[in-house]
Amino acid sequence: MNEKNFLKQAVVLLFAALMVFSSAAVVANTSTHDAELIATDAYNGTVVNAPMSRGLVWDNVMGLAGSRGGIIVATVRTEGIAFPADDFQLDAQETVTSVAWQGGYFQCQLASGQHDYNWDWRILFWSDIGNGSWPGTVIYNQTIPDASITRSFWFNYTRPDNGNAYWVANYSCALPESITFNADTKYWITIDAIQTPNTYPQGAWCRHNSSQSPILLHEAMFIGTYWGYSNWATIMTLLIAGADPNPLPHDLNFQLFSGAAQDTTPPVTTATLAGDMSGGNYTSDVTVTLTAIDTESGVNYTMYKVDGGSWMTYSTPFVVSGNGDHIVAFYSVDNAGNIETEKSVSFTIQYPVVITITIKGGLGVSAAIKNTGTTDLTNIAWSITLDGSLIFIGKTKSGTIASLAPGESVTVKDFVIGLGKTGIAVSAGTAEASASGTVILFFVIGVA
Repeated sequence: MNEKNFLKQAVVLLFAALMVFSSAAVVANTSTHDAELIATDAYNGTVVNAPMSRGLVWDNVMGLAGSRGGIIVATVRTEGIAFPADDFQLDAQETVTSVAWQGGYFQCQLASGQHDYNWDWRILFWSDIGNGSWPGTVIYNQTIPDASITRSFWFNYTRPDNGNAYWVANYSCALPESITFNADTKYWITIDAIQTPNTYPQGAWCRHNSSQSPILLHEAMFIGTYWGYSNWATIMTLLIAGADPNPLPHDLNFQLFSGAAQDTTPPVTTATLAGDMSGGNYTSDVTVTLTAIDTESGVNYTMYKVDGGSWMTYSTPFVVSGNGDHIVAFYSVDNAGNIETEKSVSFTIQYPVVITITIKGGLGVSAAIKNTGTTDLTNIAWSITLDGSLIFIGKTKSGTIASLAPGESVTVKDFVIGLGKTGIAVSAGTAEASASGTVILFFVIGVA
């Protein structure tokens, strides 16, 4: 297969991938106000605002939505590099301390599944070649360890026709060393993930929509020695070579920030309980949902334990069951290592006691207590009370049934000595029953 045919198939495969990105509104390219990194779920419409707590000095569009877009490969391979670079120019001299970008993985099912692989990323800054057309010399080259990167999931998609998968997130990090850019001077930036050999991480380089994103100094340039492009070429050139039906300019989605990016505030976690209630107690199993929020570095993980048990990592809502008092303790940790003070929520579960009571006479008084429910009952308090005026022995008696399985019946008895008519009241748990009868010495007759 010749080089052009190989290139054509590779690019067509990439841009047929249905990564539905396009550009959104730009905040400003030289402002120094506090900014927010906005992530929008392309399918579900969920919007997450993550304040960066630093000054925004360049915004090349982070929040994306629309029906057109595609990814240009930005990869480091043993067979040869392939990455784009995009330009920026500031109105005033700025020292950049932090970078945010949109990036992800193409065909990630070829590795270990559709997710973020947590690889290190590399950030390059370049001088301009001198005529504003492509990068010149690398002036900054830093690899950012995965542990130093904050990420907010944005989008994933699996093509139904071939199973190709995509995982995209909004990333941000503090630069290991800050860099100062002069005013009115063109620079270029490259951001790519690093993992070798035979892997395909890439940054999200999207079709530029000038009606939504006014900042377009020069279309992003591309070097692809892996595909035979050893010199800088416009991405438009590659699109035309790949027979894209509607080629548009392309830009990298990135932001540059100044000022300290320090997060010293722990996350805030809340617990939500769901279940049937009556009189302040739950009458069913209780589903516990933990929600953690951290508006700076983001939540890393949440821990919880139930009724003094072992700490567990929270991932999805869990169920607490069983009659009695319960306590759920929890806390979260953010990506900056801030640990939230342990919190807890307490509640009581008291399942409805479905019990039938049948009162009988004879030698004393007896009551058959039956569990007609669907759950085991434990520690059921019961009592038998007679209100006749001539009851000498057995006027009241009580006890506890340790356990009673569904469908099981237990008979409790009260030995009685007396004379005359009497009322009989029996309780078991929350169930009650009553009857009347006549006591003749040891016997109770005419119970009804």
